[in-house]
Amino acid sequence: MIKSYSFLILVALLIAQITSCASGVVAVPVAYADRRSSEVIYLDQKIEIKAILETQSINEYDNLSFVSYNQTVLITGEVPSEEVKQEIENAIRNIEGVKQIKNYLHIGSTSSLKSKAADVVTTSNVVSRMYIKDFESNLSPIHVKVYTERQEVYLMGLLSTKEAEDAIKIAKSSKGVKKVIPLFEIDDNYINKY
Repeated sequence: MIKSYSFLILVALLIAQITSCASGVVAVPVAYADRRSSEVIYLDQKIEIKAILETQSINEYDNLSFVSYNQTVLITGEVPSEEVKQEIENAIRNIEGVKQIKNYLHIGSTSSLKSKAADVVTTSNVVSRMYIKDFESNLSPIHVKVYTERQEVYLMGLLSTKEAEDAIKIAKSSKGVKKVIPLFEIDDNYINKY
């Protein structure tokens, strides 16, 4: 059993490496191109890890996901009750550095493995389509964090109004997307040099 997990992890890392070196794309260090400061990028990663650790004891059988972007935490997944949903949000609120919480937990049974796999494919599809410049857009996929849960696509990032509109348009027209939930921070002073 352990060997099969190791193999899956190895395959996932290989795929991640290959997709990060997409043909025709010049590799730019993500931290350099990111609009967040290095400190905030580090803090976001720290918040995600702490969120996992802080919520493990609440209900270990829940399917929980945490995405932190610019100190705003997106919570998705499934929990059995409104009480558990609120308890998880309170635990996240107590993590140092969290400025805002977007709680999209669904009350109900856990998503199937097939549904989770479809979500991964949908996220990959949306991100890859952001690299394709099929209409007038200065949108850089580096500036958009895409996460999918139950075929609902969550979009986070620090974008201009035009970039946000383009990201939403791309996500809505992508295969497998039932709903798009934009959670952007809009600032029209951002000029994309991608």
